[in-house]
Amino acid sequence: MNKELFLVRHAEADSTNFDIKDIERPLTSDGEIDASKLGKTMAELLGTPDLILSSTAIRTRTTTALVAEQLGYDPVNVDYLEDLYESSTRILLRVINELEDKNNKVVIVAHNPAITYLAEYVSGAVIGNVSPAGLVHLKFKGSWAEISDKTMDLVKYHKPVRPAQT
Repeated sequence: MNKELFLVRHAEADSTNFDIKDIERPLTSDGEIDASKLGKTMAELLGTPDLILSSTAIRTRTTTALVAEQLGYDPVNVDYLEDLYESSTRILLRVINELEDKNNKVVIVAHNPAITYLAEYVSGAVIGNVSPAGLVHLKFKGSWAEISDKTMDLVKYHKPVRPAQT
């Protein structure tokens, strides 16, 4: 069965308030707009996913909520995983390899550099840097447990589009 993986980097987060912990950083207002637009783009690409996994950081939780709303995905069904915060390619790959094969369309909302590194590792493509509210769409035919180095096809890397400032 075909598997589709949608790797999402959280939208733009506030980097001006040094009084809060990193895990508690909220999205900026532009970040909230970008996350909602990303959800609309994703709805056109995949409809409703079978599963959404998210980091526990505030910025990923908010991004996930805004995306899930656009996808018609019940937010109570999102799996929030502490392992996705300050993650690595190895940890993300383990999470993917442990997915149940009944889930054919999976969204993971997490952080850089892990999202970029994982996308490049499993696809062999050079992406460079997944931007905030960026989306990497990957496909694979087989079982989640089989995904490894260069086993997935990069369908497309979607960057957020903002209107030019005047």
